[in-house]
Amino acid sequence: MGIAPLLSEAARDLVEAQIKANISTALTDVRSSWPDAVVSTEPPRSYFIYEGAHTYQCPAIFMVVTAMDFPEDELNPNHINAIVRMGVSVVIEDREAKLLTLKAERYLSALFQCLHRVQLEDTGKNIKIYTRVTRSEYSPLFTRKGREGEGMFRKEASIELEIKHWENPTSY
Repeated sequence: MGIAPLLSEAARDLVEAQIKANISTALTDVRSSWPDAVVSTEPPRSYFIYEGAHTYQCPAIFMVVTAMDFPEDELNPNHINAIVRMGVSVVIEDREAKLLTLKAERYLSALFQCLHRVQLEDTGKNIKIYTRVTRSEYSPLFTRKGREGEGMFRKEASIELEIKHWENPTSY
């Protein structure tokens, strides 16, 4: 019996590790590009690999695999070649709609910096991926009531990743 393919789970784990290792630096870079101190861009407090989490602290990062393609013409005996599609989003809150919009744009810039045209590897599992941001999207603002009855605005900024995924590569 052979080794089972790791596919999307392995790709998502590499993306999550990349974000956790680099998001603070990317947010610092964004802050230095916009020297106004009108919005905070603190590192994420929560990470999720599924949609629909109900209880979490913002900013929260969601990494959800949406599809995988297996190009027939690129398969051969020594590796599995797949194209993984993944949504990566940040959910943020603020008391002012304008500031929340700026914060969403800045978090998206940091995620783009962390994930666009990046090669990641897990040598222990013999996996290599190449990520590329293909589009971004912003949710509409919505309001939720805080514990003290005050309103908070919430917004989601997301990017779509196209991930080229190789397992057991012997040569590239």
